[in-house]
Amino acid sequence: MSAGVAANLHPPRLPEAFLTAGPADYLLAFGLGLLLAGLIWWLIAPGLKRRPPRIPLRAAAQAARDLPPGEGMLALAALAAKRGVELTSAEQSALYAPDPGPAREALAARLSRRGGLR
Repeated sequence: MSAGVAANLHPPRLPEAFLTAGPADYLLAFGLGLLLAGLIWWLIAPGLKRRPPRIPLRAAAQAARDLPPGEGMLALAALAAKRGVELTSAEQSALYAPDPGPAREALAARLSRRGGLR
């Protein structure tokens, strides 16, 4: 488009207030920016949560061994359930015994071994 053609065009039919940005326009842009930032934060916030450190299986089994007999057997059973290891019938009956004895040590040893997990 040449300069002569542009000079012959009619002026815009919108009022001058619509052609320039005013305080209301800046406030609207700021509000939309806040909404956009909130939406982005809502989308990425689940990925930014801190996760508790994962305790190695051997350390968890050792910590359960250090507990009193009844509590230790229960902790080992909970650890086995969490890791997907099924209890034998002797270990299940040892859960209800006042002193689980060798069943507790067998379960702790089975959980401590690498091959004892699925």
